[in-house]
Amino acid sequence: MCAGAPTVISKGRYAPSPTGPLHRGNLRTALIAWLQSRLTDGAFILRIEDLDQPRVRAGSDLQIMDDLRWLGLEWDEGPDQGGSSGPYYQSQRGSSYQQVMDRLQEQGLTYGCGCSRKEISKALSAPHANPGVYPGTCRNRAGTSNREGRVLAHRFRLSSQPIRVVDEILPPRRYHPSQEVGDFIVQRADGLFAYQLAVVVDDAQMGVTDVVRGADLAESTVRQLSLYQALGLSPPRFWHLPVMVDGEGRRLSKRDGSGSITSDRKEGISPEKVVGQLAASLGLVPAGSLLSAVELAEELTIRQLRSRLRQAG
Repeated sequence: MCAGAPTVISKGRYAPSPTGPLHRGNLRTALIAWLQSRLTDGAFILRIEDLDQPRVRAGSDLQIMDDLRWLGLEWDEGPDQGGSSGPYYQSQRGSSYQQVMDRLQEQGLTYGCGCSRKEISKALSAPHANPGVYPGTCRNRAGTSNREGRVLAHRFRLSSQPIRVVDEILPPRRYHPSQEVGDFIVQRADGLFAYQLAVVVDDAQMGVTDVVRGADLAESTVRQLSLYQALGLSPPRFWHLPVMVDGEGRRLSKRDGSGSITSDRKEGISPEKVVGQLAASLGLVPAGSLLSAVELAEELTIRQLRSRLRQAG
């Protein structure tokens, strides 16, 4: 940062997975994340979450960047222009994840788990079991390999203490993580680091203060807050947007190509129309508005953005 430059009071990010073309729900999240950063005179980061390499589609990262710029969104740090928080591809950040894993292991906060999905399902079918919560079968077992010598996955050992989740859009909620969530995987048996660990490490190391994402990821927040607490880190503010659906009420999906922005561009739809439609879907502007991302930022204050998003949620 240049001498005399203002201190960055907020830092937002958009972190897509390069598994296919963006749909309108993805773009709406990117737009609001960018808008939140700009309305607080903050910095905006683009990070590519390509940790799960088998699902990555070659060239998707470049298409994502092209689509975002077509919409009028620019970033201050990212894979194509660098910055002080890089690298900006998760696949290049493995050493950072390993350092944190080592730290958690030294604190006794992880343990090896050799449970198969079938074994977990069987345990969860028992009377009084909480559906979807890992029953803790391997919690008190020692070692990193099971009897067959197979390398185990690693789970994070959750505290029994409650956690209060505060959101900028959704109402606050109190969780008992060990009962409602259960110890979760932070490193798979194949060595791949899990999303929950990677995203906490990335956001913390990059200095992210605000995370804007879909409400379908809201349940991940308590897991991530548990990791922040264990590592002695301050968590970001969370903004969970309503999930965007199609005309039949189904959630948009990359897998079926629904709401693809690639199709919009091929049909000659202008970025101003798309920005207007995305903003109107959240009550930020009247329906039928045509405006650029920059013009949208000029229409709102951060207080108005928060208020209207809460109404939309």
